[in-house]
Amino acid sequence: MSLFDSLALLCILLVTFAGGYAPLFGKSMGEVRSYPGAEAFTAGIFLALSLVIMLPAATGLLGSAWHTGYPIASVISVLFFFVLLSIEHAVEHLRLQTNDSSMLNTPAISIIMTFMIAVPSFFMGTALGVSSKSLEWFIFIAIMAHKSSAGFALALEMVKSRLTPKQRLLLFACFALSTPTGIVLGGTLHGYLGGHVMQVAKGLVLSMASGTFLYLGTLHELKHAPLITHCNCRRNFLLLLAGFILTAIVRLLLGAAHQG
Repeated sequence: MSLFDSLALLCILLVTFAGGYAPLFGKSMGEVRSYPGAEAFTAGIFLALSLVIMLPAATGLLGSAWHTGYPIASVISVLFFFVLLSIEHAVEHLRLQTNDSSMLNTPAISIIMTFMIAVPSFFMGTALGVSSKSLEWFIFIAIMAHKSSAGFALALEMVKSRLTPKQRLLLFACFALSTPTGIVLGGTLHGYLGGHVMQVAKGLVLSMASGTFLYLGTLHELKHAPLITHCNCRRNFLLLLAGFILTAIVRLLLGAAHQG
């Protein structure tokens, strides 16, 4: 791993545990913290990362490696988007099935939620590990924004469940380590693979990461998705556009999209 990857790994761990500290170790929790403007702005960044940076990069890499004009990267991205959507629907169905109040706080919901959030976090980390220097800062900032808010929401769900304090901490640690594990894997791939194989590997990882960021920016948390709940006023809609446009302009200045 590079020095940047190592520092990114440490920062991501710190911000994740910082996000989950209050629910896991606080004496009591009031209303859930919400930052609509920040979430709207972050959603715009996620959309730009997915559609303006990662997907074009993956399309260029896989098209060049496999000498085809077929949009393989787009297909992989959308399929991964569907996988994440199906997992979240499964969680929602589980919630609806537990109509008995004694079942509402079942540990199964926290465990499935951890898996649901950890999977995209892992691929985000892998994308950071395999990315070029001109692209890694985009991904790092997006991961930091995601892990802090996701850590808080997940820890809050764990506290509501019947998990013991030790089980909560262990489960939260699994979530916290998902992105660093992805970074280590990505860095290993970047260090040991070369040529055609590395080109394909980077293309596949960026395709899946594109689907991940597209999902996080649009349908993540379904009924509570930022595009639906937070962007229904002029201010937050403009923040959404600002996040998208700012990321798109920086990509234009750096020319990062087709470098992988």
